[in-house]
Amino acid sequence: MLFNKFNKNFILATFSNCFFFVNFSCFFLLPLFLDNLGYSKSDIGIIMATFGLSSILLTPYTSTLIDKYGKKILCIFALCLMFTSSFLFIYITNFYLILLLRIIQGVAFSIFFNSSSAIASNNLDDSDKQVGLSLFSSFTILSYFLGPFFSEKIIINVGFDEFFIYASLFSFVSLVLIIFVHEESNDKDSSIDTLSFFKIISENKIFNYLFANFLLASGFGVVMNFLSLFLKNNSLSVGFFFIAYSIVVSLSRIFLSSRFSSDKLFNKILIMLSLFSLSIFMLPYIGTKYDVVIFSIFFSLTYSLVYPFLSSITLSGKSKSLSGRLFGALNCSFSIGVNLMTLFYGFIAEIWGFNTMFQFSSCVIFLGIIFLIVRKRSTI
Repeated sequence: MLFNKFNKNFILATFSNCFFFVNFSCFFLLPLFLDNLGYSKSDIGIIMATFGLSSILLTPYTSTLIDKYGKKILCIFALCLMFTSSFLFIYITNFYLILLLRIIQGVAFSIFFNSSSAIASNNLDDSDKQVGLSLFSSFTILSYFLGPFFSEKIIINVGFDEFFIYASLFSFVSLVLIIFVHEESNDKDSSIDTLSFFKIISENKIFNYLFANFLLASGFGVVMNFLSLFLKNNSLSVGFFFIAYSIVVSLSRIFLSSRFSSDKLFNKILIMLSLFSLSIFMLPYIGTKYDVVIFSIFFSLTYSLVYPFLSSITLSGKSKSLSGRLFGALNCSFSIGVNLMTLFYGFIAEIWGFNTMFQFSSCVIFLGIIFLIVRKRSTI
């Protein structure tokens, strides 16, 4: 059985995280609700961006609270915030109140994802982290099916009120599961402060892992945010990409993570990143739906294991009381890579077009890899 080697806490955290991500991913369809209310595209953009901005800015503080007061209690707090804020969309249509709800959801995401990831990691031996964290992250892919896929059908066939009820119920299920997690006293440290977050990320090896994660996120963001428009301009559907992406990422994280030795794992990650960069460089040459599927498989295979492997080597050998801040740093670097670089690449696409944008982003990743190799050798 898939979960036989893992304990109850890890399993509860994995499924609780999955259900939370269903609630989170449902709100990819929030623009449909906002458009129905008559908000402009710029208003919708501001509302959607508020979530990511609040999550990034608050991560140093919230990840410190996680390690200081405990992962379980902060998970419960975050799930209560997510459930309430999701449900309140039924009654709120005012622009500023909607902004407030999105800020609250950003806070909930920042707290819960880092907390649940830390619980999962703390219940794995160092030798199991590579496989365990790959399995943990693979279940977030399932949420994108349960979330946007069914939400769209609910909105079309029933309405927005039922959509918000559907979304919020998954946070309630997640809450029920997390209540049964048992947390050890050594999982927290009441003496820490927010400055400790910045001290941790300045450590040499941690910086390398965070920068590699940032490079991964920059490529992930440019593909996820611009691929649909690029394919539309070439009279192709993005649906084939997402079907292949979901299948390949899930299966590779479940079945391939154990095939890699933990010896010199960062070197293997850099090779994966190089191939990931190459897949993006080749994107402008897509011309048929078969090319889309081939690109999706190559992109997904090279992407799928990098984040869980980076999580594994970042957390291995570290105190359990540090796990919240370490996951906070990882997820913050990923969010910055997605949001900041997508904004930058958007300007490049506006001036020089999608082909140049994709290949430039690929070169940025490759140059970043060279920087990491040189930096790594200079510190030996």
